[in-house]
Amino acid sequence: MANVVVVTHWLDGDVIPYVRIGTELKRRGHHVTLVTHCHFAGMAEKAGLDFVPWDTPEEYDALVDLMYRNKDDHAFQSSNFSYSSNEFRQSTENIQLRLKEYKIVDSCCQSPDTVLLCKSRSSVAAYMVAEKRKLPLATVIGYPSEVASMLLFEDLEGKNDVPRLNELRKAVGLDPIDSWLQWEGSAKMTLALWPDWFDHVDDQWPTKIDPVGFPLEQGKAAYQREIPEDFANWLEKNPNPILITGGTTTMIDASFYTSSIEACGIIGQPTVVLCKYDEFIPKELPSNVVWYKYIPLDEIMPKLSVLIHHGGIGTVTGGMAIGIPQLILPGYGDRPYNATLIKEQGVGDYLLPGNWQPEKVADMIRSLMANRGSEKYRICVEKMAENRGISVAADRVEQMIGNDDYVYSINRKQGTEAKQINTSESSEKKAPGERIQKLTDEQRARLRLSLKKRENK
Repeated sequence: MANVVVVTHWLDGDVIPYVRIGTELKRRGHHVTLVTHCHFAGMAEKAGLDFVPWDTPEEYDALVDLMYRNKDDHAFQSSNFSYSSNEFRQSTENIQLRLKEYKIVDSCCQSPDTVLLCKSRSSVAAYMVAEKRKLPLATVIGYPSEVASMLLFEDLEGKNDVPRLNELRKAVGLDPIDSWLQWEGSAKMTLALWPDWFDHVDDQWPTKIDPVGFPLEQGKAAYQREIPEDFANWLEKNPNPILITGGTTTMIDASFYTSSIEACGIIGQPTVVLCKYDEFIPKELPSNVVWYKYIPLDEIMPKLSVLIHHGGIGTVTGGMAIGIPQLILPGYGDRPYNATLIKEQGVGDYLLPGNWQPEKVADMIRSLMANRGSEKYRICVEKMAENRGISVAADRVEQMIGNDDYVYSINRKQGTEAKQINTSESSEKKAPGERIQKLTDEQRARLRLSLKKRENK
């Protein structure tokens, strides 16, 4: 049996999939340690995983606050995206913090039978420990638009990160790299947490991406969560309610809640709002609407009529598994693209922020309720019943145990040279257009300009 070290960052949607996979690996007899923010210590304990935190409660609260203050998605609209002028990046990617994280991960990797499973992009410390100790490592891409986002980052900002990354590497005795993508794309195993039928994997990535499926599987929950008694009583008197949730993130516009709540007031259907942040909730709610800070969403989904949410991939997949009509009001990050995928599957629809007027939201809710139970919902539920993302991800981790083919090392052919190969004439005609679909209008314009310049070189 192996020593499996699981490394991730950020909020529930970035941690829960790793808890589920780690729990399956522990069930198979491996020793599993989760390394992430202190906020998730209780979750790890309930799942039976060893736990090592990045931070203190005060530091985690400061991180969440910083996320809220940096929620405007202007990633490629201004110079604020660069490290030198971005407060969030300076706080979470500085060399001192990276070295602290390196020591934390390294302390978990003393055993020679260690393998690492880590979130892509943020898990710089895990990459360095695996390279230094010559350990197998698999990176995980959590949602479909992430590949396009990382490729675009390399196009527009990656070169500016190289000197700082090489300073970090020098501090732990590693040789310099030529590009950010060379580092990020050197893992010998890269898993995508969605199935092929939901979205293709971007063939522009330097190495093969393996779509293992959603980290959602019947009988593979990390632990059972109880429905609060007062909500169970309310639900008994108010069957088939609408549920509104913006997830656990603060990266959401307050109008998401106000528009959705007012729309449900117009309809008059029993409605529950799930939100842990007081500042997003109006002081007065319609008589048909109740508000809870916590309910285990997976446990109550079968009892809902419509799910109104922000478009996070975890909520998306939970809704698909049950066959609930989804109305997505996406604002930032990967959510707009996730929303388009739900519409393509025929099990929901979306409204972009400019259309979040309560009457428009109410009309779309009515339309979704009228069409629930169509053939497309049945097909989607059947596909989701066949999903084995947790088991397959665990299989892939076990595949690395004792296998030197998966030891992390910098592939010296995966810098600029590899990118030129991957943007050959045959793939250039296809992949950039597909990649562009996943981005905001401003990002699309910038990427088109970048690709045009490359064509003219």
